[in-house]
Amino acid sequence: MSRFVEAATLARLVETGAARESKRNLPLLRRYETALWLERSTRKAEWIVREGCRKKLARRLTEICPDWKAEFAFLRSLDLDPFNPDDIRSLPVLKQKRVARGVINRRNWNAASGTGPKRKARLRSEAVITADWIIRMRPSRGLLWVAADREIDLYRESLTYTECTFPERMWRRFGAFTGTLPETLITCENLGAYIDLPLSPTTMAVYSPGKDTTAVIELLRKLPDVGWVHFGDLDPEGFRIARTIADAIGREARFYIPSFAADYLPGRSFKGNWNDYSGPEHPVVVELIRTRRRIFQEVFMLDPRLAGDLETAAGAQQPRRYTAQ
Repeated sequence: MSRFVEAATLARLVETGAARESKRNLPLLRRYETALWLERSTRKAEWIVREGCRKKLARRLTEICPDWKAEFAFLRSLDLDPFNPDDIRSLPVLKQKRVARGVINRRNWNAASGTGPKRKARLRSEAVITADWIIRMRPSRGLLWVAADREIDLYRESLTYTECTFPERMWRRFGAFTGTLPETLITCENLGAYIDLPLSPTTMAVYSPGKDTTAVIELLRKLPDVGWVHFGDLDPEGFRIARTIADAIGREARFYIPSFAADYLPGRSFKGNWNDYSGPEHPVVVELIRTRRRIFQEVFMLDPRLAGDLETAAGAQQPRRYTAQ
């Protein structure tokens, strides 16, 4: 039994008089029951301190964590929880008051500060903390990027390298987009569809990998006057991604649905769950909801009609976009 689990369990029992059992603490609770310190309550999976036994539990807590009152107060000052064994485990590193400078990845700082790579650090840092996301784009013709004394023709770069990428640390040195801005920017949910999407010279595509929308949101904020439409799977999650992006940039959520999508209803759709759906009332979507099916966007990629249909949807004329409600 980990002493951190025992310390957290004792802390809860001493402070609240009760604790719920878990896989980690059940052997410990049974041991305390044998010592006649605890008993089961009338609530399922809950144990309570027997009358007159709280001081005995406090003495045991002092044995394994002599300065527990001060240390638990310190944890709470960092918005951490002394009832959580992982937070108690962090104490030695947290008390070192490590200082980071320069630029450091978020997970590295979290781990170094004692809370683990997946848990947000509670210590202050002088460093710039990054998630190190990457913007992947297929720029439109004439789009330039300027930072400091450099000017890059993004479209020409993409002709050589297929696409242009901006790691977050490079993006933080962002200057401005210049040259000819795209008429329309299409965010694309799936990698295969993004890389093979047939684009007109005035249209720009940006990879938006599922729920990970941070990078595309950063990009769209730099292009507030460029038309935007999201192209994703025809299912609730695809429409939800569009709404997430729209809410973050303060725009109306728009979703591209191919005009020929109805041709893919028989035989090319898959089972789908449309619970809690909120999106466009398009005939194809209505049918997908009725049949509880969905269509992955990749099925459209080899359709010869896609290039023209997408150009019409992204063009300067009235776009064939359907607005999410």
